[in-house]
Amino acid sequence: MKTLVIGASGIIGNHIVRELLAQGHQVTALSRGQTSLANLEGLDVQKVKADINDRDSLIQAFQGIDWVFHAAAYYPQNTFQKKTHIKQALQGVRNIIAALKNSNVKRLVYTSSLSTIGRAGPGLLANEDLTYDLYGHDPHPYFLVKYLCEEEVKNSVHQKNLPIVIVNPTGCFGPYELKPKQLCLIPQLVEGKIPAYILNDINVVAVSDVAKGHILAAEKGRVGERYILGGHNMTTKTLIHDICEAASVKPPRIAAPLFLSLILGYLSESVAHLFKKLPSFPILGIRFIQYGQHYSIDKAQRELGYTVSPMRASYENAIEWYKKMGYC
Repeated sequence: MKTLVIGASGIIGNHIVRELLAQGHQVTALSRGQTSLANLEGLDVQKVKADINDRDSLIQAFQGIDWVFHAAAYYPQNTFQKKTHIKQALQGVRNIIAALKNSNVKRLVYTSSLSTIGRAGPGLLANEDLTYDLYGHDPHPYFLVKYLCEEEVKNSVHQKNLPIVIVNPTGCFGPYELKPKQLCLIPQLVEGKIPAYILNDINVVAVSDVAKGHILAAEKGRVGERYILGGHNMTTKTLIHDICEAASVKPPRIAAPLFLSLILGYLSESVAHLFKKLPSFPILGIRFIQYGQHYSIDKAQRELGYTVSPMRASYENAIEWYKKMGYC
């Protein structure tokens, strides 16, 4: 298959590229040319310059492609300028839809988010049938943007009969991350910069499994359906302990109150916004934990043949990568 990966330098997109190559597919990586492509070095991929905000460049990039993997949906990193975030996010999705409509692409796999899955009741696992239930009191622009974009994608399937499958990864861990150091959990833990944690339920997964899940979605996914690509249900305390054990460092042992963490997060983001820098204590991470829950992957297992791996190797490979990059 001739495949196009949008967001090939991101951690999920990069693993999709690697898995496609391992399975013998021809891969084109789409890039704006504004971010590092260090994690694509040495890979047999064709690079094409295009921009999600430039519809014509996307239409050109989609020509002659069989499968498209869109792993670069808009990602609001701060709590400010909500209307701007929404406008930019929806415009990007609409450009992708227009490019798909003007192509012969057989399948587009759209990478959404766990945040669009609604809340399950106490003791229950969240699944794909649960609709977003935070509209009107969204805890962060990220949550609203991801919901609105996913709805735009769903509507395009129903109204325009487009061949799109949606996947919803949970918390991904593994190598080849290029995000700024302060936005990466593992380097912060390894360097002892996280003195406390917020206790809640979460689901984590090896990003290599998520990449395989994307390809399974292209092969077997039902058009218009969404599939949770998750892994292991645990608590944040267990996650942090396991990462620190893999890194041979001591884990933080204090559970911080949520309200105090939120205050610190808002202060950090306000200062960062004022000086046009990245926050040292991003509030989005706190919101992820606050609204964390356990997820079911039954649908992906049943319909796609999706499987998951133990987490230890993913932590170790990530630590090795971060050390190589000088993050820790």
